[in-house]
Amino acid sequence: MAWDEELFSRIGDRYDLIFSGEVVHTDFQVDFAVRACALQPGQRVLDLCCGPGRHAVALALRGLMVTAVDRDPHFLALGRDRARASGTGVRWVQSDVRRLPRIGPFHAAICLFASWGYARDPSEDGLILLGVAQRLQPGGRFLLDIPNMEWLRAHPSGTRFSVVGGLGVRETRHFDPEARELAARWYVHPPDQAAWRTEIRYRVYALAELEWMLARAGLVLDAAYGDFDGSALTADSPRCLALARRPLLRALPVRSG
Repeated sequence: MAWDEELFSRIGDRYDLIFSGEVVHTDFQVDFAVRACALQPGQRVLDLCCGPGRHAVALALRGLMVTAVDRDPHFLALGRDRARASGTGVRWVQSDVRRLPRIGPFHAAICLFASWGYARDPSEDGLILLGVAQRLQPGGRFLLDIPNMEWLRAHPSGTRFSVVGGLGVRETRHFDPEARELAARWYVHPPDQAAWRTEIRYRVYALAELEWMLARAGLVLDAAYGDFDGSALTADSPRCLALARRPLLRALPVRSG
C-alpha cells in the first residue's frame, strides 16, 4: 500500500493534533453512520482501517459491538488506550484489509476518512470490497468515505495550515486527473523537535466506477452523500459518502487465490 512506511510511528500520539480538523467531527460522523446503516444497540459493526480507533470507540459508546481492523500495531495500541479511557470495549484485530481473517458476520461495516484506495490497483481495491461483502450478513450495509473526484478535478491543488497544542501542520495536496492519483503531504512542526514531513498517495474513483466495483463484489450502491450532514453529492462536495448494501438473496462472487 502506498503509505510512507514511517507514517504511523511518526504520527503516533500526535494523531488527534495533526488531524484535529477532522477529529473534532468524530461524534457527528458516527451519528450519521449509525443512522445511514440503520444500526441498533447490540448489533455488530466492522470498522475497517480503524487507525487509532476514534470511530470504533464512538460506536462502542453507542452500545454497538465493534470489531476494529488495522494493519498497524501502534495505531491499534492507541485504540486500546482510547477504549480503556472511555470505559468501553472494542475487539481489535491486526490484519491487512486485503486479506481479512474469518470474522463476522456484521450488520454493518464502515471505512471512513479516505482509508480505501491506497493499493492504487483497482484489482486489489476490489479485493477489499469483496472481503467486506463476504463479512456482511445479508441486508448488511457498508459506508465508504472517499474523496470526490469531480471536486478534485475542479480543485486539483490546495494547502491548509493549522496550529493546535503548539503543533504546526501544513497540508498540501495535488490531484493528477490522468493517473487518478491524489498525493497529500503533511509538514509537521513540533514545538520540541525538528520538523518532519510525510505523504500518502492513493487512487481516486469516480462514483460510477465505484458502483461497478461494488457490484462486482456483490454489493448494491443505495445512495451517495456529499457530507455527514446527509446532503446530496454534487461537484461542490469535497468528499463522497457511498452507502452500499449486501442484497438479501444474491450470492457473492467467488474468486480463487
